[in-house]
Amino acid sequence: MIAKETTKEATKEQMLEVKDLFVEYQTDLETIKAVNGVSFSLAKGETLGLVGETGAGKTTTALALMRLLPERTGKIKQGDILINGSSVLKSSDKELMRLRGETIAMIFQDPMTSLNPVLTIGDQISESISLHNSQGRTAEQIQLRVDEVLNMVGIPSARKGEYPHQFSGGMRQRVVIAIAMACEPDLLIADEPTTALDVTIQAQVLMMIRNLRDRLGMSLIMITHDLGIVAQTCDNVAVMYAGELVEVGSARDIFKAAHHHPYTDGLFGSIPKLRERVKRLKPISGLMPDPTRLPTGCYFSPRCPLCADICRERKPDVFAKDGHKIKCHLRINADGYIKDEVRS
Repeated sequence: MIAKETTKEATKEQMLEVKDLFVEYQTDLETIKAVNGVSFSLAKGETLGLVGETGAGKTTTALALMRLLPERTGKIKQGDILINGSSVLKSSDKELMRLRGETIAMIFQDPMTSLNPVLTIGDQISESISLHNSQGRTAEQIQLRVDEVLNMVGIPSARKGEYPHQFSGGMRQRVVIAIAMACEPDLLIADEPTTALDVTIQAQVLMMIRNLRDRLGMSLIMITHDLGIVAQTCDNVAVMYAGELVEVGSARDIFKAAHHHPYTDGLFGSIPKLRERVKRLKPISGLMPDPTRLPTGCYFSPRCPLCADICRERKPDVFAKDGHKIKCHLRINADGYIKDEVRS
């Protein structure tokens, strides 16, 4: 994903580059096409929001970035992933061990299943620090670092001897964040970190993630289906549908531009507006397509209210204007949008 091409943006060093990524889950009965030609990039210190419904391929994309796909069924069929210019797909197991946690870390979606129920939270945090102990910390220094990380996420260090079941959902999420942040990674992936939390705790967790990002100068990928979180957190946004990026741009493009992909319009139409009283919201009709039998042409065509014959027959090109990109046949005549030869 390429942000606005200003002189300032052009000078930013790229932390992550994803090039034409295809991911499939293969079983004896069928092949699930989870990610279909995704390309984007992320500069150091920037935040990218990856938005879409459940089943769009967001989590699979994140797992592919860290080479954490299921070994037997998950396959990266095509493309490349570069972190600081080095290919993740060509990295050895030893290099991957060093990469995960130290360079790139992930906050997983469900904190209860992410934590080991038979180990104290202190042991789980110290394990990460010990695996990446490039500074040669002693056992005592590792424990001091555990105390520091817990305090950083708002948990008293006196509780490091307790087990996950002794914490509330919000506190468990803070522990997961502490594990991810223990080695101060360059890139943090937050996979719907507030989904299972109440609104008050959501706000606290989001503020904490933003503060840690700013303090450590990290790059951040925020995976969510909540456009409100995107508005609060992200510099750039990528809208994902059926394993494809259908619209990308700066947060201002996504929220203020005159033209959008029909799917993005549908996402905005599903959000209640405090100042507008309506009898019913406008949900997107239909369901996400079956990833084992994706539609011919545009994957969104069966649900699109603006669908034309060409949408059912041929895959759309990408049209761009000042870095704002939309993958849709309807943008061919949009004011100022031209075909993006690189992404089409």
